[in-house]
Amino acid sequence: MALSRNINAYSHEQGSSYFWISPWPPRKKRPRALSARMEASLPERLVIDPRTATFDDLAPAARVLLEGGLVAGPTDTFYAIMALVDNHEALNTVMRLKGEEERQNKPSLILLDQEPRVRCYAREVPEEAEGLMESFWPGPLTLLFLAHTGLHQCLVGPARTVGLRVEGMPSVRKLVRMVDRGLTGTSANRSGGEPATTADQVIEVFGDDLAMVIDGGPTAGGSPSTIIDVSLGVPRVLRDGGLPMSSLKQACPILRF
Repeated sequence: MALSRNINAYSHEQGSSYFWISPWPPRKKRPRALSARMEASLPERLVIDPRTATFDDLAPAARVLLEGGLVAGPTDTFYAIMALVDNHEALNTVMRLKGEEERQNKPSLILLDQEPRVRCYAREVPEEAEGLMESFWPGPLTLLFLAHTGLHQCLVGPARTVGLRVEGMPSVRKLVRMVDRGLTGTSANRSGGEPATTADQVIEVFGDDLAMVIDGGPTAGGSPSTIIDVSLGVPRVLRDGGLPMSSLKQACPILRF
């Protein structure tokens, strides 16, 4: 999607994937209980309700992403650092912020808005994955597919797989649709740190290394997403998350644990 530095209008046409970004609404602000040291180096804060936010509400964040900036925002569980998955400079910055351990061992998953976008990043979609996607997307289920060539190294695991999830949080799905590509979904914490559940926690850790923080209030926390590898023929659970195993087995009878 081409980006003009002077974006003047935004509209959403029903049934169309065409988006035009509009005059930004005034940024909402609220008091922040942060140290004086942090006040000198704060990212921009966009306060929204992530479940009811409109495209217009999210337009400032879409603009930052399209210009190559990093945006942290709430998912169904924790806050995530989001960047365009085809902007290699932005992804290099994500890797630097996360730290050495994550660079080597924990590729970032890609957040999507809808199932058809899977084929932009996965070489193939096995039949066994269809029931899982239909039953649990949008939601806390990450599926590992064989990755398309050309994806940045921080998105691809040692077995050449890529993790994909249609995010349950409506604001994230809207952002993906607005920028017309996937976004990174790595948790907003340094390597080895606790995942953030509030915007203030994100800002305390990263300061103005991020261009913007979407403040959607506290997230639920709890279990991370369930991870299932569907790249090898027989799907296999790699990480038990918040989804009941009985429900997963019902959606995919050949699933291994």
